[in-house]
Amino acid sequence: MIFDNYTDVDLDAFQILIVGSGPAGLSLALELEKNNIKSVVIEAGGYDYSDESQEYYKGTHNNNIISDISESRLRQFGGTSSIWGGWCKPLNKQDYDNWDFNFKNLQNYQKEACNILDIKNSFRESEFDENFNQIEFQYSTVRFAEKYLNHIKKSKNIFLFLNTQLSHFEGSNGNISHAVCFNQKKKINFKNKHYVLCCGGIENSRILLWTKKNNQNLFKKDLPLGKFWMTHYWTLAGVGLIDKIKFAQFMGSNFLDYDGSIHIGSTSSSKNLEKPLDIAAYFTPEDDINFVKEVVKDIMCLAPELGKKIAKSFLNKSLKCGNIFMHLESEANEKNSIDLDFNSRDKNNIPRVKIDYKISPQANKSAKKFLQNLALIFQKNDLGRLGMNKEIFNGQNFTNLGSFHHMGGTRIGTSPNDSVVDTDLKVHDINNLFVSGSSIFKHSGYKNPTFSIIQFSLRLANKIKSITKV
Repeated sequence: MIFDNYTDVDLDAFQILIVGSGPAGLSLALELEKNNIKSVVIEAGGYDYSDESQEYYKGTHNNNIISDISESRLRQFGGTSSIWGGWCKPLNKQDYDNWDFNFKNLQNYQKEACNILDIKNSFRESEFDENFNQIEFQYSTVRFAEKYLNHIKKSKNIFLFLNTQLSHFEGSNGNISHAVCFNQKKKINFKNKHYVLCCGGIENSRILLWTKKNNQNLFKKDLPLGKFWMTHYWTLAGVGLIDKIKFAQFMGSNFLDYDGSIHIGSTSSSKNLEKPLDIAAYFTPEDDINFVKEVVKDIMCLAPELGKKIAKSFLNKSLKCGNIFMHLESEANEKNSIDLDFNSRDKNNIPRVKIDYKISPQANKSAKKFLQNLALIFQKNDLGRLGMNKEIFNGQNFTNLGSFHHMGGTRIGTSPNDSVVDTDLKVHDINNLFVSGSSIFKHSGYKNPTFSIIQFSLRLANKIKSITKV
C-alpha cells in the first residue's frame, strides 16, 4: 500500500522500518514480504522527480567530484534507479579479499538479484594473461518505481509512505527508540523494533552523523562515520583498434562471444601492475568511419604495411575502432570523508553535507601500467593497437567524466575502529539498527554497485527474518 499521509495508520504496528525506496530498500521489503513480514518504507521524495525535492540533496564538495551531488542521485520513489545505466556485475573473490567478509555468502543471492533486475545470470570471466580477463556484464532496464509500483499498491505487507524525510534516530543504551521524521513540515515519530537505513552512499552517512550530534552517547566515540568515502573514476583513457576475429582466435575456446563492448578487466594477480587497483577497460563497439580513416591515414604514412593490414581488416568488418573508457578503483582513504555543514541546512533545519575527496595518485599509475601492458599484448600478437590519453601517459591528473557511484562512509568490517557496520550490516554496538546500500562498501572496485547492493539487501532480509517473530 502507498500513502501520502498518516491518517488511520498505526505506525507502531510494524516491526521493521526501512528508510529509502531505492534498490536497497525495495529489495529488502520485497524479500521480507515473501516471509510474511510487514515493513513500513519511508521515502523522502514523491512519486516523481521534482526540483523542490532535489534541493534537499544539495551540498558542497571539492573540485575532485565533478558531478553535482544534488543531480547524481534522485530523491524520489525508486531512488536513483530511475536514471542508472543498468550495468550489472557482481563483486567476486578478488574484490572481497580485504573486506573481512566471505564473498560466497552473497553467491546464494545472485540468482534472485538477477530476477529482480530481469537479466541473465551470466557474468563470465576468461583470463588471457596473468594481468587480464575478458569480462562479461549484463544490462538491466529495470526502473524500480515502474516495475514495483502496482505490486506495492496491492501489497498487504509493504506500507510505503512518500514525502517523508528521516531527520535522525533517537536512542540510548545500544538501542534505537524511534526515528524522527518530517512530513509536510510536521514532525512524526516512528517507533519500531528494527530500523534499516537504505538511503545511498551519501545520505546514510549524513543521517548517522546527525543522529550522533543529537545523541552524544549513542555511538562509540571513534566510530568512523562518514570516513573512507569513495567513488571510482570514469575516464576516457585513449583510443584503440582491436581485431575482434583475431582476438577471438587468440582467446580460443576461452573467448566470450556476446554483443556489445569488449570488456577487459584486471585479474587478481596483476603481477606487472605495481600495487594494483581494480581496473576495467571498455572498447566501444561502434565503428566511427571518419575516425578510422584518419587513423589509417596516419599509420600508413609511418608504417605502410601495418596501415594496409588495418585497412583490410576494416573492410572485412573485423576491426573495432573507437574510444577506450575505463573504470578505476579508488583507494580507501580515511581522509576522504563526509561531514555535516552546520552553516548550510535544508528546509527541515538538517545540516547539508560537505565532502572532502582527493584523487588517488596510485590510480593514474595503475591506469598507465594497465594500458601499457595491454598495448604490448595487442602489438605482440597483432590483435590491434592502443593509443593512451596524454594525461595518463604523462602522469598528470586525468579527466574524471563522472562521480555517480557513491560508496563508503558506513563501511563493513569486524572492528568499530575502522568500520561502522558488522558483517550482518548491523551498526556496531547498536542492537536494532542496520545499514544497507553502497555506503557499506569497503573498496570501490570497478564494478557498478547496484547488483551487489541488491545481494546485500537480500542477505539482510534473511538476517532480519531470523530475529523477527512473525
